[in-house]
Amino acid sequence: MIEEAEEDLLENKMTQEKISIISTLVNLLLAVFKLIIGLTVHSMALIADAIHSGMDVFSPFIAFLGIKTAKKPVDEKHPYGYYRAETLAGFVIAFIIALSGIAITYKGINQFFKPQAVIFTFWAIGLMIVSCLVNEGMARLKFYYGRKYESISLVADAEHSRVDVVSSLGVLLGLILIKYFIYADAIVAILIGLYIIWESIKLGKEITDSLLDVSNKDIENRIRKICSVHKIEISELKTRKIGAFNFSEIKIKLPPKLKVEDVQKITGILEERLLKNIPELKQIVISIEAYQMARTVILPKFGEKIGKLEGFEQIGPKKLGERIIIPLKKDEVSDRFGAVQYLVIDIKEGKILTRETLKNPYFEGDSPHGARFAKAIRTDKVFLYQIGENAKQNLENFGIEVEIIPPEKKLEDIIEEIKTSEQ
Repeated sequence: MIEEAEEDLLENKMTQEKISIISTLVNLLLAVFKLIIGLTVHSMALIADAIHSGMDVFSPFIAFLGIKTAKKPVDEKHPYGYYRAETLAGFVIAFIIALSGIAITYKGINQFFKPQAVIFTFWAIGLMIVSCLVNEGMARLKFYYGRKYESISLVADAEHSRVDVVSSLGVLLGLILIKYFIYADAIVAILIGLYIIWESIKLGKEITDSLLDVSNKDIENRIRKICSVHKIEISELKTRKIGAFNFSEIKIKLPPKLKVEDVQKITGILEERLLKNIPELKQIVISIEAYQMARTVILPKFGEKIGKLEGFEQIGPKKLGERIIIPLKKDEVSDRFGAVQYLVIDIKEGKILTRETLKNPYFEGDSPHGARFAKAIRTDKVFLYQIGENAKQNLENFGIEVEIIPPEKKLEDIIEEIKTSEQ
């Protein structure tokens, strides 16, 4: 599993690098053609867009460097890895976007007060149409893989490509209107510049949040939900985002009477379960806060009963061996796990020490609460005809084994098989 995860991560980074390289080459070609035609037709808007595309050559290259650096392994000097390199790359890209927006706005203002005749040509219009299509294609490609791999630098570069689309559309509009309005070219250049500045501010805010270790409320809620399911109380929870990954620090409450090996087992299983169910988490630090607890701690099998503390919700006779329960309906095995009554059997070394039919005190019509009964009776194993997947998973999470038996088997046959298997 670990090797597969490492291979997937390597493949993801290679894909991002390839996209960044392709984007660099595409923007370089567009910048050259825009500059040549812009100088030819004397269009300030087209020259500004060429400068913008020229600066775009640097942003994919910076994204490439950020992605490449971020995948470097953890070392002694960088125990949290190099993941923030992607965030820094995104910040540099946002800064470049802002500079290009300021430069284009400045050039547009100069063009407005000192208008020059712009030559109308279908070559320029055709180039801008191609530029719009190419940049939109690159933007969608970067957004797709950037969000898929949670790459901040690639998403930043995608925003840059989307800005290029708007910029090219504005230039295209200006080239069409220039025949009828001499200030069209300058106004378009100014509007493009202001739009680019605005986009750089929004992108910069998102990247700054990442640099300042902003928390991830969605992941925090998912951590709390998983811990709640497994009866683990959280006293403090922090998350922070570093690059494309999330880190979490959790403080949980455990009874002070637990042995060190039990605590290690609990934290180890909790860490494994959280990392498995929340792929966005890269690392978890779990600390312990001891306290007196008036309930037995039941954890995922996560699920072995740890300690013998007073006050846990317990029903039924004293447990004398491995405890097995069978749901009943009129003295026969019920076809449902949640039942009005259960046969409770304690068996040890092939001898039945307890055989007693108990009523389910939690049964409430549509809510039979079979799992609650199984936990309160301190069950080790359940024999039944059928059970829903969620109920089965719930029992197994608490260390209760579930055995499905053929529907043709009668109750006494099942009991004989239990005795035989335990001998």
